[in-house]
Amino acid sequence: MLIIGLILSALLGLAILLNISQQLSRIELLGLSFPTGIGTQTILMVGLDFVGIRLTAMTVVSVSVLLLAGLCVGLYLRRKTLREWMASLFVIKSPKITWLWVALMLALTVVCVMNLAKTLYFPTFDKDSIVGFNLTGIAVAHEGTIKGLSLYNDVNYAPHDLDLYKTYTPLSQLGYAYVYMLGAETSKSFNALIFLSFVFAFYGVTRRFATHTLTALTTFMMIITPEMLAFSSMSGTNFTHAVYASLGLLFFVARYYEKKSSLLWISAILLMLNVWTRNEGLAFIGAACCLLCRHSLRTKQYKTLFLFAFLCLSPFIFWNIFLKINHMEIKQLIIFKPYWDAAKAGILWSEMWTLFKSLMFYGVSFIVFPLVMLSNLPHIIRQKDHLVTLLLILLAWIFYTVLVYQIDYVWDSLENVMRYSYKRFLFSFMPLLWFYVAAGKNIRIAFEWIDDFVFLSRQRRGQNRNIS
Repeated sequence: MLIIGLILSALLGLAILLNISQQLSRIELLGLSFPTGIGTQTILMVGLDFVGIRLTAMTVVSVSVLLLAGLCVGLYLRRKTLREWMASLFVIKSPKITWLWVALMLALTVVCVMNLAKTLYFPTFDKDSIVGFNLTGIAVAHEGTIKGLSLYNDVNYAPHDLDLYKTYTPLSQLGYAYVYMLGAETSKSFNALIFLSFVFAFYGVTRRFATHTLTALTTFMMIITPEMLAFSSMSGTNFTHAVYASLGLLFFVARYYEKKSSLLWISAILLMLNVWTRNEGLAFIGAACCLLCRHSLRTKQYKTLFLFAFLCLSPFIFWNIFLKINHMEIKQLIIFKPYWDAAKAGILWSEMWTLFKSLMFYGVSFIVFPLVMLSNLPHIIRQKDHLVTLLLILLAWIFYTVLVYQIDYVWDSLENVMRYSYKRFLFSFMPLLWFYVAAGKNIRIAFEWIDDFVFLSRQRRGQNRNIS
């Protein structure tokens, strides 16, 4: 039942993606299908609970099958373009395979296999998962409801502050509930598939801008980011959020440079699921909307901007309506009026700088990225080379940092929030930084030369052997 349910999630995601665009590569579809499908199912689960239908494996699978059938009708209506797209799948272009690419792919495969083995073997052990996210998934699977969940309503749980976890948007928690409903012993199959999907999706979108060798290198360097790799095997929300948030912005970049409108809606779906995973995903939506607003002001066309913003924000709005109607909201912790607190800003900057310097947390990410950016500065100034990527990174970082500053810390200290929550939020930027490393003009040109040199050297050796 578990395998069938997970395949259903991937098929649902695939149908959604194909209804939006036939301009995704095979590897992108492979990487995006499961995250898109499982994210959609968690929205359906809240919808079912909203109208009073008990959440069970049967009800969730049934409504997923109905949605999949409707999407298949949509694909049938697009059968002409779909046939052309399917025909293109069988046209395999032979890349310049070099020993360097093979070595990098082997290294990447080893890391993925080791991490998947770790994820699936070890049970949930971190505190936030045990008392929060994973426990919520178990409770939802057992009780069949979110709004009536005992963890949030029973007075016996009140001293443990478990109701604080209902403020988190519920993608991860309901993803865990879904696999438990299907008979899983742990929630780790969800984490394993999210991790594996991310590797494929990141490789696919980066390959649009870089050679195979450079794509393999940056994918490997991104995925071995120490703290992010460690958290990818835990039943939390941070790594899952990093997947949706970073891919959402990367497909926004792809749409900007390739001028393919369907990629904008792929970006919107991913950013929608990013805020359905964690509330601070609003920072990434804000960054994308700022650049789209700039484009709309120049073209005097605002329909796309409003539709994009509404689609991205709709799950966040829906969740807050769900909380309010069911009397599940808690005290507002954000200070909405602007203010200045020099001591608070000083702590924030000091802790942030400590994180940026940490090789233990982020490896060489914060060393390589600025060096590549500086080397690419002439191209940025003259040709605006991937200026959009840099602006998205900067805006998302500013928005989140301002959000952290505006919170009233009545339950914890700012120092602790920076050392734990902020540290994990930066996972979302690791893929963006390494994508820029691959897409920057100087590195891209250098690896094109390296690929040509290695490939031609191999050809010459082959010719010499044939002559001898």
